[in-house]
Amino acid sequence: MLDIAFLGGGPAGYEGAITAARQGMKALVVEKYKLGGTCLQWGCIPTKTLIHGVRMLRMAAGGRRYGLMGGENLSLDSAALDKQKERVVSKLTRGIEFLFKETGVEWVNGSGRIVAKDTIRMEDGREIRARHIVIATGSRMAELPHIKIDGERIIGSRQALDVTDVPKRLLVIGAGAIGLENAFIYRWLGSEVTVVELMEQVVPGSDTEVAAILSAEMKKQKIRIHTSTRTESVRIGSGAVEAAFSSADENWAGEYDRVLLAVGRRPVTEDVFSPDLPIQVNRQGFIQVDENLRTGLENVYACGDVVGQPMLAHKASHQAMAIVDHIRHGRPVQHHAVPAAVFTDPEMASVGLTEAEARSQYGEEVKVGRFPFAAGSRANAVDEKAGLVKVIAAPDHTVIGGHIVGADAGELILPLTLAVTKAIKAEDLLDLTFIHPTLGESVWEALAAVCGRSVHI
Repeated sequence: MLDIAFLGGGPAGYEGAITAARQGMKALVVEKYKLGGTCLQWGCIPTKTLIHGVRMLRMAAGGRRYGLMGGENLSLDSAALDKQKERVVSKLTRGIEFLFKETGVEWVNGSGRIVAKDTIRMEDGREIRARHIVIATGSRMAELPHIKIDGERIIGSRQALDVTDVPKRLLVIGAGAIGLENAFIYRWLGSEVTVVELMEQVVPGSDTEVAAILSAEMKKQKIRIHTSTRTESVRIGSGAVEAAFSSADENWAGEYDRVLLAVGRRPVTEDVFSPDLPIQVNRQGFIQVDENLRTGLENVYACGDVVGQPMLAHKASHQAMAIVDHIRHGRPVQHHAVPAAVFTDPEMASVGLTEAEARSQYGEEVKVGRFPFAAGSRANAVDEKAGLVKVIAAPDHTVIGGHIVGADAGELILPLTLAVTKAIKAEDLLDLTFIHPTLGESVWEALAAVCGRSVHI
């Protein structure tokens, strides 16, 4: 009998299985497509490859002030970019397969269903026995009741990865990370992009001030953004897709060549386990687990997208590894702050409480430190002046939130993630010496601003 089996070969499944194998456990992964899951095959990795390509084009287009001539006349071969995306995905997929062979993790290619606390039954009838089972089946693209993906004129994030056919006019419904990243990609591939968001701001739930800066920067790139706007209907006509919208101020309509539906994701929990088993699922389809990510069925765990927000790959992998430690060593699962990022240009990253959330808990005694990229030495040297580092602290200066919009925000958020996770006070991080000149100095300045000690503003 196996020690542990993972249903799903995404970040949670494959990283959890490798972690288990390296601790001496006999591990197996059931995955019906390719290893890496949505993140590697149709999400995080291919989109970031596309983003890197179009970002190089954007940088070249603005390079005249640095003496780069002709940059404004450059174009991007979308077919070549698409091939590079496939090369990256293929290489990383082979890397996981190699790690499985190296660590002895078994991969069963197919779909399975939990029928008992120690049994997974495959579609062909064979059974897999394991002392522990982890549900890590991930999520799928969400749809709206009145707008469905047909894969051609109305597409989801998976179909958007095919950039060999760039529409002249693209409508993006949803201004979360997926919607904005694709808006950025297609704008620089040559599409006229319109983004419509039902909520009051882009990246709903994020810090309002930082989200407003990101929205303004994307509008400067000629991406049309309409917030507080409902998409009433989408109708496929003979020559175009016709969409109707409404807001508090007006009703309006537009015609587009393609529509990207980017309204979030839904957990894949249907038919993952027999309905007679004591595994509970809430109204949104998320599996109910205890503090150690155990379901109601003995020795069966769940992690990643199937257990709720935030639905992020790095959360999933960390939870899977924590489950292995809980099984192997009896350590309780720790639920730390999870950072998130939007890989537009500029990037946006956040961790912990927003300013509004902090004020609702601590009142007006909340401390807020800000430092604009435009005041930083390196930001000026590399022409990355758009952005802000914002640190939220409790009255005693304990860091409870960090929000960055600007170049490399996803990298810069790490010291603030540590501070939120370990409840570190802002002044205790000021002893860290940041290299000069770097973008990271802006993080130091924002922390110093919490304590009234910022130097350059």
